[in-house]
Amino acid sequence: MDEQLLSQEEINLLLKSLGKEEEEKKEVKTDKEVQPFDVSALEHIYAGRLPSLELFFERWISGLKRGLVSVIVGVPTIIKENVSSLKFSELISKLPFPSAVGYFNLHPFKGNFMIILDPKLIYMVVSNVFGGSTKPYKIEGKEFTKVEMRIIERMLKVMYAELEEAWRTIMNVQLVPIGIETNPAILMFARPREKYIVLRLTISLEGSYGYILLAIPQEGIEPYKEMLKGVLERSTEDYEKLLKAILGVPLHISLKLGYTKITLGELYNLKVGDTITLEKPTREPVEVYVEGVKKFLGVLGHSKNKKAFKIIQDVQE
Repeated sequence: MDEQLLSQEEINLLLKSLGKEEEEKKEVKTDKEVQPFDVSALEHIYAGRLPSLELFFERWISGLKRGLVSVIVGVPTIIKENVSSLKFSELISKLPFPSAVGYFNLHPFKGNFMIILDPKLIYMVVSNVFGGSTKPYKIEGKEFTKVEMRIIERMLKVMYAELEEAWRTIMNVQLVPIGIETNPAILMFARPREKYIVLRLTISLEGSYGYILLAIPQEGIEPYKEMLKGVLERSTEDYEKLLKAILGVPLHISLKLGYTKITLGELYNLKVGDTITLEKPTREPVEVYVEGVKKFLGVLGHSKNKKAFKIIQDVQE
């Protein structure tokens, strides 16, 4: 059989074409401006489509302002920062060590809910309770002491009670505490990709700041989302019922009679029958507080064999 050989012209054309392919490969460049597309960026905040859930947030915040006064010496300022949707792994990875993570069940919802306390907030409260400064200091890697854990337990107890009360204005729930973890890295009760609705609150106390996170499992409330989408109808009858419920809310009123300063030695020597003289004159109006907020000035007196005060001025604090 005759061998088929390429001519010199055909060989030259073949070599030229091979050279062009190599040049085309060299010209291919990667565009550094191209960024990976994040599908999760398209997700809407789940809570934003649930009016009843937003209503619960507002009621819980209002309850915290009242309830935390029993733990903190003073009235903290609570600001709602934002509501976001985070994966469990992403949420946990952002928490410092140590953090106080109180986790619990909220029947009939499924899954583990969490209240997370910023360590700076905990040290602020502990220092405040014992008369120290609330200014933050370096805390990374420092274990909580027994005293600090007691304060954490008291704070979580108040938050659980107010959370359960706020939920019950929407539906009947039962809160069951499970535990407290100070090392977020070992929390394993949810899948890494499980989504949580996270409410972030900033707590201000004497010029210092800390945060509280409330984490709600998205899958846990999924069966009730239609109910949580419901909004209050603005009929006259419903308005009157709402107004009646609001007017029936109990409020705590207190009076500040006066103040003075004494030494530790004087305090140590006090005994039954001793008199402490206040710096405020007897005829000067007393300050009247409603839920820890100064609202009125009044004068002391009595009514029907009981101590009383008469409001003489409205105060806008």
